[in-house]
Amino acid sequence: MSIKIEKNKFYILEAGNDKWIYSSEKDAINSLKEKLSKNKDLNQDNVNILEVDTKEEKWQIKQMSWSKIAVELIRGEL
Repeated sequence: MSIKIEKNKFYILEAGNDKWIYSSEKDAINSLKEKLSKNKDLNQDNVNILEVDTKEEKWQIKQMSWSKIAVELIRGEL
């Protein structure tokens, strides 16, 4: 399996002990919503979305803020 990296970024969803890779922020957030609805043991302490920026030689990894995720879900921008 392969994923094309578009705009030099990809996203990693960490949920419990599992990790998934997505090519877009939208896909990662939608998957998070689905996984949270199916698994009541998941919460803010064991779930993260990481944004990986491959633009530079040294890749940058940053955690997406919960407020950003919440705003996008509430506004229905996904």
